[in-house]
Amino acid sequence: MAYELYHILEISSGASADEIKHAYFQLVRKYSPEKYPEQFQQIRIAYNTLCDPIARENYDVMQKYGDQIEQLIDQAEKKMQVQEWENAIPLLKQVLVLAPRIDVARDLLGLCYIHTENWDFAVKIYKTLTKTNPDVALYWNNLGCAYKLQAQCLNNGDVNQTQFYHNARKCLEQAVKLESFNSAPYLDIAETYLDQRNYSQALTWAERAIGADGKADYHDFEALFFICRVYFYSDELEKIEVIEKRILSLLPKNSDIRQYAASRFANMGIEIAKLAANGTNFHLWRAAFQFIKSAINIEPNNVGIQEIFLKTEEIVTAIDQYESLNHDYLINQGFHRLAAFCLADYFNFYDSPQERKRFLNDILTEILASPTSTIFASLERMKFYYPAVYRLNTELFHRIEQVACVP
Repeated sequence: MAYELYHILEISSGASADEIKHAYFQLVRKYSPEKYPEQFQQIRIAYNTLCDPIARENYDVMQKYGDQIEQLIDQAEKKMQVQEWENAIPLLKQVLVLAPRIDVARDLLGLCYIHTENWDFAVKIYKTLTKTNPDVALYWNNLGCAYKLQAQCLNNGDVNQTQFYHNARKCLEQAVKLESFNSAPYLDIAETYLDQRNYSQALTWAERAIGADGKADYHDFEALFFICRVYFYSDELEKIEVIEKRILSLLPKNSDIRQYAASRFANMGIEIAKLAANGTNFHLWRAAFQFIKSAINIEPNNVGIQEIFLKTEEIVTAIDQYESLNHDYLINQGFHRLAAFCLADYFNFYDSPQERKRFLNDILTEILASPTSTIFASLERMKFYYPAVYRLNTELFHRIEQVACVP
């Protein structure tokens, strides 16, 4: 029934605030909660809605445009589900033209602005929502995230960036006060500290996220994985294995959750490996290997992760052996240079084929100018003590051996 709440109070839709109050007290005397509990409850709900100006305005709008508003919001949510944020915005604006105080539409519009990086609009919307709904943690959390993402788009050291991170933390801390059991705002705060390389605070807030709901279980995976990221950035790779053991103790066996956890570690390792492959930082390869190793420990029977693990392990082993080889004075200096060439060649570090050829020819000239006995001794020592380096280009080392055999 249209305008049902007005019918319950036996008043017209144009009734004044005094008329609403008068009607309510009359009906309460007629339908006491002891004798007529159901009627009394309906009267109470109707009065609570219509005596609040904002709630009444929303109710009246929904009575008039309810179907149209529901269709627009439904269309907007479908656009958002397929990440068509720009296309959802005009639909939500139409809702707000019809019903300016519909908070659900305003919240969705704020999310669209966040995803389209319209930070100022997003902040304006969530400032309004937190002002009119100061007890809703979700709005404080979204405002904090808007500030955080805005800060991340600025260069390090920018004065505005520091202020935005400060604003983000203030809003997120308010969300924590309202919903202390929800781990999400704790982790968002931790991320702001990680962005600013304040690793101790990042770890503190991540640990608080783990204890937010008062128990430790697989729901804490995101916080524990975040801690692994902190240890990666703070160059404490050995501690990742400790966190991995904490995660393993919480994960149920043979579950989708376990597969998800393994994929998160593997994907992180792959991303780091991609960075490592585009530079000369061998430390990144060790970090990538640590994450992929954790993935295989979580899901040892995953064939895809096994393949990545074996390949990364071979690379890291070659790097470790290369660094040891560099200090092995029983191997000819030319082979030291050749080992470095093989690593660079494996990672495709050379700018052009001509540059690669020039380096190789220079190295081979140095090696082949050495006594044959020195060449053979170096090759044998490499095969025995540094096999991973040797396997980087077995064909090349074999050809050197053949050439050295020629009188």
